[in-house]
Amino acid sequence: MAVSSRARALYQRIADKIRTEITDGTLGPGARLPTEGEIAAEWDTTRSTAVQGLKVLVNEGLVVSDRPRGYFVRSRRPMVYRPQAEFMKRPLSPEMDTFLTQLSEEGREAGQHIEVSVVVPSRDVRSRLQLSEGELVAVRRRVRFIDGVPYNTNDSHFPLDLVQGSEIMNPDDIARGANVVLAELGHEQVRALDEIQVRMPTPDEADRLQLGPGTPVGVHLCTGFTGEGRPVRVVVNVLPGDRHVITYERSKPRLSSTPIIRVATATDLDTVVNLWGHAAAWLAERGTRQWQYPPRAERIAENIAAGECWIVEDEGAPVATITVDEHADPDFWSPEEIDDAALYVHRMVVRRDVSGLELGSALLDWASTHAAEQGKDWLRLDAWRDNTDLQAYYTNRGFTHVRSVDVASRGSGALFQRVAGYTRNVGPKLAEERAHDHS
Repeated sequence: MAVSSRARALYQRIADKIRTEITDGTLGPGARLPTEGEIAAEWDTTRSTAVQGLKVLVNEGLVVSDRPRGYFVRSRRPMVYRPQAEFMKRPLSPEMDTFLTQLSEEGREAGQHIEVSVVVPSRDVRSRLQLSEGELVAVRRRVRFIDGVPYNTNDSHFPLDLVQGSEIMNPDDIARGANVVLAELGHEQVRALDEIQVRMPTPDEADRLQLGPGTPVGVHLCTGFTGEGRPVRVVVNVLPGDRHVITYERSKPRLSSTPIIRVATATDLDTVVNLWGHAAAWLAERGTRQWQYPPRAERIAENIAAGECWIVEDEGAPVATITVDEHADPDFWSPEEIDDAALYVHRMVVRRDVSGLELGSALLDWASTHAAEQGKDWLRLDAWRDNTDLQAYYTNRGFTHVRSVDVASRGSGALFQRVAGYTRNVGPKLAEERAHDHS
């Protein structure tokens, strides 16, 4: 039996209605709200209930009280905060650092107040900087202003022994950035760990940022590390929730510099079948008939058992598969060709989220080298006859079209070959890792 929700109190419904009018634009920034008496009359209630509803909106930061004039919709121009800008190049003029430049371009007046002090770090900062009990830090405390309003705080903590006597100890803006100063001191940051929390402000934070009641803050903690893994900077950014939009930009993941190619084992059967199935689904979306049948798991298992099926892994995740063997399909290749010393490529699949990185080219180069190491003369394959894009792909990678063979009930039959040992050296380098047990 469904449980009915409890009816919302009248003051909450008053707040809900006005909140909706603010969010849908009916009441724009700076608009004057109805008076307490007008709201009470509209809802047939008391002034105290109307005031209670208005206080909800004040605490949410949507409305400001300006007695005796009344209540007004708060004008809000959120700042776009981009944590990924940490390692961006900075302008070289002190008055136009990253923060000031961004706001200037938006036609807003920006400023900041900087203090520097030597303090005993908090437990959290000491832990992130991996300091011993009693070690001190230099902290650069900044309040950033937009149009005269404090928008956020930015407190950077450094191990004192690293920055003593440097520009970091001066309460002035550093034109080229504290990161550059650290690098000049021999402690370049190459990696950062970002942590974001959402909570209510501490009394000190509320005072520094002149926050009204009920305003939550986002806290961005950024720990910077050197190439040796030493933490050298902890930044605590406090961002009032009513003044910021936190924006992250993410790029498509790239392959690592050296993906691993290894022979598949029996436990990889499902992985190979799934890679094949995903490729078949992608082809179906593009209207091709290629691979539109269930994967032949028994044949894949035979290739795995024979050590002929290979898996490519990037940082432990399977991203591609290829099978290379001596099986020349008699439906396509002539008896004379079957007698040639050749390796044949089957079921080469590259996962779609790493497409466009020439991983397929690297696999063909690997297979070509593999064939030459076995004393073969040719690397061969048969492609789908009506997949002209795929045929062009192989042609562009050094394969010669031998001929196309039309066999009833077979979609494949476009035959290609290239000389064993030929490589184009395009795409990532594959590091071969051989397994000792193919069972």
